Amino acid sequence: MKNKTLFWNTVKELGFVVLASALSAFTLHIFVFTNNFAPSGVDGIATMLQKQTNVSAGVYSLLFNIPLLILAFFFINKKYVIHTVIFTILSSGGLMILRAVEFYQYTAENERLLAAIFTGLLLGVRTGIMIRIGASTGGVDIVASIVQKKKPYFNVERIISVICYVIIGASFFVYEKNLNSVLLAVVQMFVFEWAVGLIMRDSRDTVEFKIITKHPEAIKQDIIYNLKHGATIIGSKGMFTGEDSNIIVSIVNARQVPEFLALLKKYPDTFVSYTKLMGVRGNFRWGRNDIAK
Repeated sequence: MKNKTLFWNTVKELGFVVLASALSAFTLHIFVFTNNFAPSGVDGIATMLQKQTNVSAGVYSLLFNIPLLILAFFFINKKYVIHTVIFTILSSGGLMILRAVEFYQYTAENERLLAAIFTGLLLGVRTGIMIRIGASTGGVDIVASIVQKKKPYFNVERIISVICYVIIGASFFVYEKNLNSVLLAVVQMFVFEWAVGLIMRDSRDTVEFKIITKHPEAIKQDIIYNLKHGATIIGSKGMFTGEDSNIIVSIVNARQVPEFLALLKKYPDTFVSYTKLMGVRGNFRWGRNDIAK
């Protein structure tokens, strides 16, 4: 049973790699190459080199990623490397094939903003898919993963952002000093980061409440029987007053926030803070047959 589950998980992950590869190749070929802007990262470098040399961006993508993947083999887990290798080969090969068969390309007559928006959205989904399965799309993502592996507390994202903006800035000179090309690339990058964040978020939209109160039992009843959720009660002491108190931590659906706040109005001496969560794992609702103690 365990081997069967592992097999189907592997098949599912490979399916996601194929999907992400197709998204990458089609997006770059259809929306980027004919609209005179370069996305961030290695994709942007390959795009600019294709324009300058008339050699497929897929070739450059392979040339840049092969040495990085060899390096990653010694520092990052093998599953990450294997999936990233498959993605790189498929996406680069896809770019070469689409160019060879002269597949359709979208050329904006007046407004290229739509091309930048859709590029950011689709490439963001592509990257989010690869990150969710524990891999990457190559390029600067590999560098980031290696650095993060060696220095877990290092703020690698800031350096990666600087590199990406330097690449975008270089496009100013490649596209005949046209500022529109740079601005389109910046728009693409903002949409890209938003789309990655959207994919990385859990499908369950949740909010965490932290309630400091002297009425934990009463609030407990409301949470369990009205909101149908559980909670954790933590003993605490006020820093200023030195009085004993309790902290209740509860996670609820985002749509239940108004209802929760309405319930807490019955306890005017409570202090409440709440924040949106990126994700939740495990069952956080009471089942129909569960009995509260």
